[in-house]
Amino acid sequence: MTVDQKTVFGKEKLHFNSHFQGSDCLPNTCNVSILGPNLQGRNVLLHCQRLLASVGAACHSENVNRPSHVLLNSGIPYEVAENAIRLSVGRATSKEDVDTIVEELKLAVKEIKLCAAQT
Repeated sequence: MTVDQKTVFGKEKLHFNSHFQGSDCLPNTCNVSILGPNLQGRNVLLHCQRLLASVGAACHSENVNRPSHVLLNSGIPYEVAENAIRLSVGRATSKEDVDTIVEELKLAVKEIKLCAAQT
């Protein structure tokens, strides 16, 4: 049984950055932002122990403190783009793998929120 991400994080807390009306997208790649303060993609990934993901394409690597110019030029607001995480799956990725990563992201968000509440 897979976990529905919108149920886990809340429908208003997820923004799929690569879903544009009338355009195709890669079936194995997803660019998503978990919305909220302190949930910048880089910060979320730092709190994950198993997830290997990125906050943008390799050609974006020199701009480590800024969101992807591609997302910004596509009309994604700055505060959404800075929370972006780029996820990819392969042929060997199972539903259980995806469920595990969703749980890890959920724990990372919970930890970040807890740390922010204590400061």
